[in-house]
Amino acid sequence: MNRYELTPVSRPCPVCANEDCSVLYRVGADDAAQHYVLREVHPDRKAALADHIRMLWKQASCEVVRCNRCTFCFAWPFVAGDARFYTLAYERTGFPKAKWEFDRTVESLSRLRSDDLPRDFSLLEVGAGDGAFVRQVTPALMPKNQIVCTEYSEYGAESIRNYGVECLQVDIRELPVESYANAFDVVCMFQVLEHMDRVHALFAQIGRISTPRAHLFIAVPNEKRTEFNELNGGLLDLPPNHVGRWNRVAFQVMADKHGWLVESHEIEPRSADGLAKHLIYRYIRRRQSPTSIANRVERVRSRPARRVLQALTIAAYTPASLPGLAKLATRPRFGSTQWVHMRKRS
Repeated sequence: MNRYELTPVSRPCPVCANEDCSVLYRVGADDAAQHYVLREVHPDRKAALADHIRMLWKQASCEVVRCNRCTFCFAWPFVAGDARFYTLAYERTGFPKAKWEFDRTVESLSRLRSDDLPRDFSLLEVGAGDGAFVRQVTPALMPKNQIVCTEYSEYGAESIRNYGVECLQVDIRELPVESYANAFDVVCMFQVLEHMDRVHALFAQIGRISTPRAHLFIAVPNEKRTEFNELNGGLLDLPPNHVGRWNRVAFQVMADKHGWLVESHEIEPRSADGLAKHLIYRYIRRRQSPTSIANRVERVRSRPARRVLQALTIAAYTPASLPGLAKLATRPRFGSTQWVHMRKRS
């Protein structure tokens, strides 16, 4: 893919409700499943995943659509992956320990604690992984008993609880309002929102469970970097894993509708790590083809041998990646993540 289809289509944007949209591309359930699980390596799991994706979509294919008003990109059907999807699609063994958005949020909380937040402020982290961010804010900024987390994965939730922080394995939209009304001064969602459907229900719930002067911190993939990846041989941003591709305008629409002010919107600086990720994403994209060298490498049973072959294959693919790497190295807004700080309107 070196350009998008851009076929006009009428689809209701989940953010602004505009129906004037364009299709970027279409994907079938079998190809989507191959993106996550190679049939040549795990045929039964890949087949089960394809069947489950068809069940989620209630059809055999999905569109990736861009709203022509707010430019929010979304899956159609706009249906998020569920617990079974993630069990089939990923073999998770851990979560990232350090992220740019963690550091950026800690910096902001340190400042806000001095002049805006209560000294004993409370915090909710949605989709908290195994608690890496929580460990950055406790005990330096707040005690553990002032934090509540949500996390679906058993591994992550258990890790958070073992650290001494309350963790609920529940969708934030299902938190009982009678128990959590006006409960949190700060709400954080790091690399979570892009996985979620029913976004207006989500923001309405955040409004109900947050205090009148609450702060909301969100990190999502940088939509410019996602588009670059897709058009330069990297991974497609496929549903039902990511179902929403956010941008500054879409965040502003949600803030205006749900009573928030956008205090800051920032893009992660470029890094050498980002260049390496581009090479890896091109490799992962190529391995989805049964006839590719990368796909054959993935069939090697010995893990040490497979890792050596993966490195050699990525190196062999590198010359073809040089034009893309040059763009990444010189364009200022191609960092991997965008970070948003909102403040509730008084």
